[in-house]
Amino acid sequence: MVRFTTAPVEEVAPKSKQRQPSMRAQIQEQYQDALRNAVTERHEALVVELEPEDKPLTIRNRIKRASEMLGLEDIVIRRRGNRMVAYRGDQAQESA
Repeated sequence: MVRFTTAPVEEVAPKSKQRQPSMRAQIQEQYQDALRNAVTERHEALVVELEPEDKPLTIRNRIKRASEMLGLEDIVIRRRGNRMVAYRGDQAQESA
């Protein structure tokens, strides 16, 4: 026959865990931080070195998404060999 007992809820309920952001969210945060640091704070270009397994279109989309999240609409993104370069369009005109 089945035997029933009682126990305090704190002892038997699963502990709630602090969730970390997803891998996608962490990557988006990294791109936003890098773009903010390079373009907004240092007024320089962001250079992303591509690894052989990286897809250039994916990297470009990540940079574009980060610029949209930061409200930077004048970002120019160019591919130079195995590098992606992102800079503000108005900075290129000033240096010319």
